[in-house]
Amino acid sequence: MSVTVSLPPPDAASVVARRNTSLAPRQRWTVYGALAAGSLAMAIGFVAAGVWPVLPFSIVELAALAAAFTWIERRANDSDSMTVDGDRVVIEQRRAGRATRAELSRHWLRVELDEERWTHEPRLVLKSGRDAVRFGDALPASERLALARTIRGVLAAR
Repeated sequence: MSVTVSLPPPDAASVVARRNTSLAPRQRWTVYGALAAGSLAMAIGFVAAGVWPVLPFSIVELAALAAAFTWIERRANDSDSMTVDGDRVVIEQRRAGRATRAELSRHWLRVELDEERWTHEPRLVLKSGRDAVRFGDALPASERLALARTIRGVLAAR
């Protein structure tokens, strides 16, 4: 996931965190096609040799791989953006094609790193009063720490 800090107008600053997608959608499905062709060719070779039970397992394998690629495709455009505009902080998130938006008071905003229960990795939470928004969930733990410092710097600079 990459993090971008930009300063659009003089009164606003923004931080955007998005996944680092190494392959475009067409390239991902080309890789899937190549894997499917190799798996089916091998399965057909086994069927020709008389070991026909290999073919159903190959088809199940390709179905599971297609499901994984579809899940990756749905999550490829996930992003979090935070814009500081005067006294308000606007947080927009895209998760699996759904967009959410939250507005928080800049003066009450706290940047906290909470430890997740099972993995013990820090997760970044922006809190303002009773409102809390998780930010940068797809980032590795080391990048979340750097993102927390970046957000604190953006909030302090204004």
